[in-house]
Order: sequence, then C-alpha cells, then structure tokens
Amino acid sequence: MRHYEGLFILDTVGTTESVDDIIKAIGELIAEGGGKVIGEQKLDRRGFARTANKKHSGGFYVSLMFDMEPEALREFKTTLGKRGDIFRVQITLTVPTTA
Repeated sequence: MRHYEGLFILDTVGTTESVDDIIKAIGELIAEGGGKVIGEQKLDRRGFARTANKKHSGGFYVSLMFDMEPEALREFKTTLGKRGDIFRVQITLTVPTTA
C-alpha cells in the first residue's frame, strides 16, 4: 500500500448532506477500495481567489491522509468525479512519517 494525502474541496451548495456526512462517505469509498484513512483535517470554508461562476464562489476544504493500493486509487478518483458534492480533488503520494 502507498500513503496518500488528498485535498478535497466540497461543494455544499444545493445538497442536503452536511460536511461531516460527505467526509464520512469519502472515508467509506476509501475503505471499499481496500484502503484505510489515517488522518483527517477540516480546513474550514474558504472563498476562491478567482470564480468561474457565481455558483462556486468558495468551498469547504478537507485534507485526508490515507493508505491505498495504486490500482484502487484510479477507481477511487473516477468515483469521486461522479459525485456532485465534491468540487475539486488533489491527491498526492507522500512518504509516511514515523513518530
């Protein structure tokens, strides 16, 4: 398994789900792919420096650290792209830190 950090910008406009519900759903998708969530950090709602349209003037930022196989990561990204409550995703490969 590889260690990843994902930055998710959630679009809560027009959805009945809370931010915590969306984060939980992302965690469940990671688990379905055989992965494991290591850490979570909610970064609060922030406005965008440049807006493409008035519908998306900002989003709720969440950072998740997780372990997952590279093959499962491709399917995970595809599934995230189909969700309307996730505006943007950036996933980077990281080196796990040892305490």
